[in-house]
Amino acid sequence: MTGRASSTPHGARPIGAFSSLLTGSTPGRESRARFARGDSPRSGQPVWRNSYYVGQIEERIWRPINGGTKRGGKRWTAAMLKAARSFERRTRAERQQVEPGTRNGKLGEIGIAVLEYLYQTVDYSTGRLEPAIRTIAEAIGHSYAAVHAALKRLREHRFLSWTRRSEPIEDPQPGGPLVRQASNAYALLCPPAMKNWLSRLLGKAPTPECERDRRARENAAFELMLAEMTQVERHDVTWTGDAFLGETLRSLAAAVDAREKQERESSGNDETGGL
Repeated sequence: MTGRASSTPHGARPIGAFSSLLTGSTPGRESRARFARGDSPRSGQPVWRNSYYVGQIEERIWRPINGGTKRGGKRWTAAMLKAARSFERRTRAERQQVEPGTRNGKLGEIGIAVLEYLYQTVDYSTGRLEPAIRTIAEAIGHSYAAVHAALKRLREHRFLSWTRRSEPIEDPQPGGPLVRQASNAYALLCPPAMKNWLSRLLGKAPTPECERDRRARENAAFELMLAEMTQVERHDVTWTGDAFLGETLRSLAAAVDAREKQERESSGNDETGGL
């Protein structure tokens, strides 16, 4: 396998730099030089820049999602997906003022689809998230290049980050490579500008005296969020019971959404004379 180094400052974040982002620490000169190498720090084999062996760094970047429970994880991802969609709508409107007719904001429709897929597949209890880019592309029905570009936009706006990984090749050919590239290890993030909002929505009360008020505010915010969702989105966020029954209820929710959409379209046609 031929090594390939990123030629831009926006390549995959080195684990050292990524750890610094999480902990606020600053690596020393020797560590920075080691992070910048394009070969494997163990074997010297050519792999993508800043690749680390599978199993070497995951515990340093994966964290439980909102307490690690299914309900907590669903609430966090639902809130973040709603925030991402709002950010996309706002930035699209801003772009349309300058470029009339533009269809995408700073994340793009594919960026939202990629983020939604990642939110659906992350392990809430550990934060484990390691799909191959081709797997994401096949799941959402877009090309590898489009998904790769969308991931870069999501990273640029701090919705996620990733670390490249490699793994040993079993029974390597004589004289051939000993390691190969593995899928990235992804970490879901909350953009700095949204942290206070997310903390108010999901955070714990600082003192027992205000617990009741906090819960009331949180419930009101959660109900407001649910009120703006479709029936299918509401089901995905709130259902935690039997999987088979859940799929049945989800189908019913989809039917309700379809009926409401048809009623809105019918009402719109009446108001515009059928145009």
